[in-house]
Amino acid sequence: MTSGAYVRLKDLFRERPAVLFYEDKDSTSVNQPLKEALFAIGKQKGMLGAVTVVAVANVTGFDWFPARNFVVAAVRDSERAIGIPIYLDWSGALTRPPWSLKPEKATVVVLDRSGAVSWVKHGKVQPKEIDELIARLGGLIEAK
Repeated sequence: MTSGAYVRLKDLFRERPAVLFYEDKDSTSVNQPLKEALFAIGKQKGMLGAVTVVAVANVTGFDWFPARNFVVAAVRDSERAIGIPIYLDWSGALTRPPWSLKPEKATVVVLDRSGAVSWVKHGKVQPKEIDELIARLGGLIEAK
């Protein structure tokens, strides 16, 4: 998070299903249609709080002065614009086991209430996959 505090991902899920977005600076818009669909459906059904959205920026190439300061400022602006915290991965922790996410692509991970991976996609989520992801989340929300 841009506050500088270290965070354990499992502490963010709070016993709710979660959608984790892992993106570098070049892939933040790749899955914008998915982000918009999730927000629209959550708002329409009054369920915006039913799923935890975890945004993690892969910023491994920018952990040096003064780039680090520019990154933090830009991410803070993005946090204000989208209204959720963006966590910063300075060391590439999510590219190593147990996560092993791809550092050069956008990745979307759906987790169940326990934090177990339920669905994963590296790269652009296609329209058919958006429907699949939303259905999967619906099932996870209902499974209490």
